[in-house]
Amino acid sequence: MTKLIATSPIGKNGQTVVPAPIRKIFKLHLTHMKLGFFLHDGHVEIAPVEEKRGDYSVAELAKLESLAKEPGGKTFKSSKSAKKFLAHL
Repeated sequence: MTKLIATSPIGKNGQTVVPAPIRKIFKLHLTHMKLGFFLHDGHVEIAPVEEKRGDYSVAELAKLESLAKEPGGKTFKSSKSAKKFLAHL
């Protein structure tokens, strides 16, 4: 059964707002969340997709962000050494 939950207008630049009932259902207030648009049998399905950037997971990026705010800082010669450091936190 298909049920219409909410509607949202499309702006002149093709942008739209995800309605509050949808954000609540999918908990889209979380950081690093994106919506994926999937073509399925002639219609578009929208579902949350967890964002992952490069070789780092979202959790690793969050750790790096918090470390970057601390005084003193730490630098790494390679991404492998940074990942090794993160694994030991």
